[in-house]
Amino acid sequence: MTFLFSLQGQEGGDEKPVSDNLTSPQTQTGVHHSFVQEHFQAQYKSSLTCPHCLKQSNTFDPFLCISLPIPLRQTRPVCVTLVFSSKGQRYLRVGLAVPLFGSLACLRRMVADEGKISPDQVILTEIYTTGFQRSFFDDDDLTSIAESDIIYAFQAPPLYIRGGSARISGFHHSLPSSPYTSSGPEGHRLAASGALSSEFLNQADGMVKILLLVCNAAGAGQQAVRFGPPFLMREDRSVSWDQLQQSILSKLYYLMINGSQAHNFRVLFKIRVVGGSAAYSYLNPQDGRPLYHPAVDRALKLCGSGGPPHVKLIVEWEHRIKDCLFGNIQEEVVKDSESVRAQQQHHVQQHSCTLDECFELYTKEEQLAPDDAWKCPHCKQLQQGMVQMSLWTLPDILILHLKRFRQVGERRNKLSTLVHFPLTGLDMGRHVVKRSSCARPPPGWKQQAHQRPEASRHTLNFLYDLNSVDGVWYAYDDSSVEPVPEGEVCTRGAYILFYQRRDAIPSWSASCSLQGSSSPSTSVHWLIRLNADNRISNSTSKLSISSSAPEPQTPPIPIVHKTKNEDNGQYILAVYLLLP
Repeated sequence: MTFLFSLQGQEGGDEKPVSDNLTSPQTQTGVHHSFVQEHFQAQYKSSLTCPHCLKQSNTFDPFLCISLPIPLRQTRPVCVTLVFSSKGQRYLRVGLAVPLFGSLACLRRMVADEGKISPDQVILTEIYTTGFQRSFFDDDDLTSIAESDIIYAFQAPPLYIRGGSARISGFHHSLPSSPYTSSGPEGHRLAASGALSSEFLNQADGMVKILLLVCNAAGAGQQAVRFGPPFLMREDRSVSWDQLQQSILSKLYYLMINGSQAHNFRVLFKIRVVGGSAAYSYLNPQDGRPLYHPAVDRALKLCGSGGPPHVKLIVEWEHRIKDCLFGNIQEEVVKDSESVRAQQQHHVQQHSCTLDECFELYTKEEQLAPDDAWKCPHCKQLQQGMVQMSLWTLPDILILHLKRFRQVGERRNKLSTLVHFPLTGLDMGRHVVKRSSCARPPPGWKQQAHQRPEASRHTLNFLYDLNSVDGVWYAYDDSSVEPVPEGEVCTRGAYILFYQRRDAIPSWSASCSLQGSSSPSTSVHWLIRLNADNRISNSTSKLSISSSAPEPQTPPIPIVHKTKNEDNGQYILAVYLLLP
C-alpha cells in the first residue's frame, strides 16, 4: 500500500522572502485539514538579512520532510609512492590529506613539498600489476583519484646543457644502475632540481630528447604481469631499435641473474606505448627510428599542463626470456611511512557525525554568492545577503531525510558517513526558533511548545522518539523479516528517519512506557491511520494490546521513496506500507 506526500519546494531554487505573515491558504480557519497535514506538516522560516542596513525579510513555508545535509570532511586520505632519485631507500609510500574537491595541481604541490622539489618535476601516474595506466595533469579533477588507486610520483631526471659537459642539477638517472652504491643525507627525499617542464622536451645539437617512463612485464597486453622497478630515461628520439634496447638493458643490468644471455637475442622484447589501441601501440623493431611512431606523437600531445611531458612504455617480455634473464623477480618493495597510518586513522575517526550536527549545518547562516545577489527593499541595491533556514513549528511526526548523495560535476557520490541518531529522547528544542510567549500561533495551526509558557519548554513537547509500534526493531529484506538489536539500528546506510513527538504517542504503543502509561487502549497508531481502508482498520485490532497478551506480531513498517516531479519541481514522498 502506498501513500504519496507532496513536498513543496524546488531543489537549488532561491526563496525570496516577501512578508512576515504566518498564515497560508492551508492554515486558514475553517479549512479542513487532512490527517497528513494535521500530524506531519509544520513550518520553517527562511530569513534573508541585508549586510549593509541589516534589514531582514522572512518567508514561512510548510514542510512535510526535512532534508538534512551531512557534514563533510574537508580532506580525504590519498597514498602516493615517491620514487627517489638517490641510491638508498628508493620507494616510500606517504599518506597525504588532500581536499575533497579541487584540481590535481593541489596534489602535485603536496607531493613536491614532501619531496622538496619543484612541482614541475613531478610526474603523477598510476601503476597496477598490468603496468602503467593513467597520467594526471593539473587540469584533472581531484575526484578522479580514488583512495584505493595506486599512485606513483616520479621525479623527472635532470637535463644536460648543450654538449653534455655539465648538468643543470640533481642526478643523472631517476633510478640507479646499481643498488649497492652508498647514499648521502638526501636518501630519504627526492633530489632537488631546478629544471622546468618545458625543458623536458628539448632540442639540443639538432637532437630531440623525449622523456620515457618505462616498466617491465611478463606476457602481453592486459594479461601481462609487471615485474621489477619502473624507471625514467631521457632518450634521443632518432635512436635505432638496437640503441633503444641497449639503453633499456643498461637500466636493468643490475637486476639480471644471467646478463650474458641477453646478447643471444636480436629482439629481446616488445615495446608498447600506453594510451592507444593495442593494434597500433607497438613500436616496430624494423623502423629506423621507432620513437617516431604515431603512438608516441599521440602520447606527447595528450600530456596536459603540470609536470614534464612524457611517454609511458611497457616492455613486454616472453616468459621464457624473462625467466632466463631475471628469474622469479617480483615488483619493487615499497615501505610505508608513518604518515600512511596516521592519515588513515585520522580520517576514520572523523567519518561520523551526530544528528544535532546535521541540524546545525541545516540552520547555519550563509552568504549568497555574487551571482545570487538580492535587491534589498530598503537599500534598493543588490546585496550578497545572509540567508538562514530555521524551524518555526514542529509536527507530531517528524520525517528526517539524510542527504547521502552529493553531485560533483558529472559524478554522483554517495556518502557513507555514520550519522549517530538517538532512538529515544531527540531534543528538538535547541533547533526551533526561540520566540516570546506572547507570540500568537497562525490561524489553523496547533499551538506549539514554543508558544507556551517558558516553564513548559524542553518538556515532552520537544522530545521525539524513533517510531516503533511494538518496541522491537526489524530488518526487512524482501520476503524475510528479522528482529534487529537496538545497537545495530544506527548504521551508515540510514536514509529516512521517522520520529514521533513523545506526547503524541498513542497510549497503546510500546513506546508509551516513556510516558509512564500502562493503561490499555484501542487507539490507532498513525501508521495505520494513514489509510482509511476498512481492511487496514480491521487489522489494527490485531496489533492492539489486550489483557490476554497475545503473541507479538511483526508490525507494518513503511518503506519510503522520494522522487522529483520534473514539471513543477515538487517532491513526492511515497510511503509503502507492508501488511502481514
